[in-house]
Amino acid sequence: MRRLAVALLMNVGIVLLEVLFGVLSGSLSLIADALHNLQDVAVLGISMVAKSVMGRGATPTKTYGYRRAEALAAFINSLLLMGALAYLSYEAVISLVRPREVVATTVILMGWLAFLVNFLSAHLLHREEDLNLRSAHLHLLGDATFSLAVAVGGILMWSTGWRWVDALLVLAFVPYLLWEGFKVLRDATGILMEFAPRGYTSDLVRGVLLSAEGVRDAHDIHVWSLSSDEILVSAHLIVEGDARDTLRRVEGMLREMGIHHITLQLEGEGYTCSARCD
Repeated sequence: MRRLAVALLMNVGIVLLEVLFGVLSGSLSLIADALHNLQDVAVLGISMVAKSVMGRGATPTKTYGYRRAEALAAFINSLLLMGALAYLSYEAVISLVRPREVVATTVILMGWLAFLVNFLSAHLLHREEDLNLRSAHLHLLGDATFSLAVAVGGILMWSTGWRWVDALLVLAFVPYLLWEGFKVLRDATGILMEFAPRGYTSDLVRGVLLSAEGVRDAHDIHVWSLSSDEILVSAHLIVEGDARDTLRRVEGMLREMGIHHITLQLEGEGYTCSARCD
């Protein structure tokens, strides 16, 4: 947790500095890099939420606790990011038509500083076992490359006087950032809407259930997730033979699929659901 907090503080600092000096120097590429680093702040912040808020137990009125806090934060962050990128793209197009004055030395210094911060942050997280943090580690390494490109663009502006390079860098980076933001938005929406996680379908789960010895039929199957790494399944099973053995067998097969929150209703032949079963 300590290394995570240090990495988070370093990235918050570099985002604030890049926005400040981006405005002062007239550099849109620095602001774009700040938005890119803001994604890291979101990822690291969400990971801290996952280790604190999401760890709170369930209550009688919050039966899942705060497990969806991760998805809610990611959803809001992605919407804000994509809105900011749309505005930044508009400004970049204007700057291509009417190039603005850019203090190239500031772009160079801040680009190198952001590169170092991202590289050091990635180093702090390189031994983490948490899947989210391992993903953040790789993302930080990618961001270091992004920041290095900004610094190189600054050198190009300083040596040639080509002010349009700043706007061109923004327009080159924006499609990638929008795609990354869209993927996070898509995944967060899927969790909030209780869609089946990627790689899982009710048909897939039904096939696994029917392959278990003692299961004659399976229906009312639902697959959803509470967070990026917690998948849930509920189903009605018509069973024959020893129900306890069948239940243990089915649960073992589902756990092998990465599903650990399992709710199964066992039914005998001729049983009809009292409620609507889909």
